[in-house]
Amino acid sequence: MSNLYIVGTPIGNLEDITIRALETLKKVEFIFSEDTRVSKKLLSRFDITAKIYSIYTRNKKLNLKKFKEIISNNDLVFITDAGSPGVSDPAGEFVKIARSENHDIIPIPGVSAVTSAFSVSGFESIGFSFLGFLPKSNIQKINYISKYFETSNPIVIFESPKRIISTLNFLKDEFKIKNIFVAKEMTKIYETIFSGSIDSALKLFDNEKGEFVVIFQNENKEISKSLIQKYDKILIDGYEKGIKGKKLLDLLSELTDTKKSFFYERWLEIKNKNEQ
Repeated sequence: MSNLYIVGTPIGNLEDITIRALETLKKVEFIFSEDTRVSKKLLSRFDITAKIYSIYTRNKKLNLKKFKEIISNNDLVFITDAGSPGVSDPAGEFVKIARSENHDIIPIPGVSAVTSAFSVSGFESIGFSFLGFLPKSNIQKINYISKYFETSNPIVIFESPKRIISTLNFLKDEFKIKNIFVAKEMTKIYETIFSGSIDSALKLFDNEKGEFVVIFQNENKEISKSLIQKYDKILIDGYEKGIKGKKLLDLLSELTDTKKSFFYERWLEIKNKNEQ
């Protein structure tokens, strides 16, 4: 059976490629890449001549048919734009297919923006929670982050240049975050490592380009109570506006990506308090 190699690549500085990763890229004939334009720069730098395919089709769907066709008879390398595959990308779908067809799946470790940022963040913890990119709506963000705020572990997220300021403001306003760690363009020419007040970060990274890793921690142990109060208000407002019963619970569950049972329990508690 052929092998699927999951290869970690540099997150910016091409010199961070490992010897084993280079040897693997040079010995295979086929490479599956998240963005062939980005990956070709790496391959060109190290004179790698393997044929490269995008993990996406022209209509942005996963290129599963081509993947199955190649791996059925050939060893195949899977790489992403930068860093370790499987972190905020669809590598898992391809791994599942390869495993279901009994191909050997071999990890070739490389650079990770998550662990690289955490190693210089200064946070002291036995672990951290990695959330990737946050949802777009504020209510979904609140729900998503609050699930992890019950522990004292730091939270690590990715953010784009278009949303970095709005996200920092969101963390400041909704979760009362005062101190933050931000790494911009790690290992690249314009790398910036910041640790300090969120107000200073807002000034420093205004109108910035590049990709960001943001790390923060729950500084307000009462935050979960304020979130529950916010959800309760949404329930009450929705009911008063005429959205009742199952329809209200279904709508809130969909909008917040929260189990319907949570809102049902909150509604019963609100109802019981009002009847007392």
